[in-house]
Amino acid sequence: MIKHMTKLTGWTASLVALAATASADIKVNDYLSFNGYATASGTYSDNTAGKNVSTLFNSGSNELDSVKLAAVGTYGDFGGKLSLLYIPTRTGSNSGIQDAYLTYSKDGFTVTGGKFLSYLGYEAFDPNNMTQMTYGADIFAIPGYHTGAKVDYAAKTWGAGFAVVDSIYQLGSPAFLQGDGKFDRVGYETYVTYTGIDKLTLWLGAAYDDNTTPDTVVYDFWASYALTSKLTLAGEFDTSESVAKGYLGEVQYAFTDKFSGIARFSAKENAHGGAGTYYTLAPTYKITPALSVRGEVSYADSVNATNGTYGLLTSQGFFYGVQALFTF
Repeated sequence: MIKHMTKLTGWTASLVALAATASADIKVNDYLSFNGYATASGTYSDNTAGKNVSTLFNSGSNELDSVKLAAVGTYGDFGGKLSLLYIPTRTGSNSGIQDAYLTYSKDGFTVTGGKFLSYLGYEAFDPNNMTQMTYGADIFAIPGYHTGAKVDYAAKTWGAGFAVVDSIYQLGSPAFLQGDGKFDRVGYETYVTYTGIDKLTLWLGAAYDDNTTPDTVVYDFWASYALTSKLTLAGEFDTSESVAKGYLGEVQYAFTDKFSGIARFSAKENAHGGAGTYYTLAPTYKITPALSVRGEVSYADSVNATNGTYGLLTSQGFFYGVQALFTF
């Protein structure tokens, strides 16, 4: 699975997470560079719905396999990014443009127009910026990509941003890769972040969209604290009005320069009854700066818990996975 990018938002915490895989852009010249990744996974689930085994690019891999290639350009105060994403296990359209935007930066302000990632969410979008294979149970409220314009401001100890987009969520599938493509009614996102206390990051964001019934209203708060050079603690709370509330707590620990891991608890409470919790252990071993292997064991203890993919795990039970990740 996947979630990403280069802004002060949920992916930011994952970029500095101890288990993140290092990578460096392939520089063509002073104006153009390329980067990307490829993942291959094997999974096994054992729950009350039955057992399922998937290996590498098998169709049962729950979209944990993907390949991405991105071109990044800069010229003075201008910049831009164009990326292509391929998900071999996705039914229907399994490839397409993921990022497609231009930027202009001046005096701490950055104006962006095009297709870009949502501000919201502690956990990253792209697997090379994640510390585990699957998402926590609070991912239900977090959007993916949409198209529009935004303005961000970054100071020494705080940052903020505001976006106007075609929609917060796409009204169809794949909901995480694009908005609805219409501007008759629009969605709004905003955030503010504070890093003025040493080793602590605080982030608060919100989203609103009147394209749904009832209107979509989402609030998201997360915090990350580096307790030591090896140990980082993180927590998140999000709520989608009339839908559900979600909670996440995570511990990240670097045992060595090459070996690290996380332990995560997450939960979801539906607005109209029902709740679910999801427990995760995920180690990562860095074979080279460009190649890592991570594993995961997760357990959902109720029928309403999410298994971290874009669907819901409707059965109580275990998820096991191993994933190879190559970055450049």
